Amino acid sequence: EIDVSRVHQGDSFYAIYQVAQEDYETISQVALVQILPAGWEIENLGLIGGELPSWSRRYNLGQQDYVDIRDDRIMWFFDKHYSTSYDFIVKINAVTVGEFYLPPTLLEAMYNNDYKVSTAGQDVEVLPR
Repeated sequence: EIDVSRVHQGDSFYAIYQVAQEDYETISQVALVQILPAGWEIENLGLIGGELPSWSRRYNLGQQDYVDIRDDRIMWFFDKHYSTSYDFIVKINAVTVGEFYLPPTLLEAMYNNDYKVSTAGQDVEVLPR
């Protein structure tokens, strides 16, 4: 585990998101969205033929119906079934030195306003090597 508030230029790390629920209802058409700070970039492992590390096998991955990876954000779309938690992992590279803001992570049912939650955002810094 690392402190994402202070990373060094050139560092690579994995962000892990876990989605769980307390009720017993299936929630349809859920979106999990993470916008990145300007000094970070997503390393799209699918484009470069990369694989997640072996430790990722302990997570409940692959539950998404669709993933949209852009320069500044990643969005997972899925139906959330009550039976178990879902995990999502993305590889991130710290590329630009400076102080930035990590926006909140947003999780919402796209067509049902009863389900919406977000984390707190935070300031982050990319330090020179």
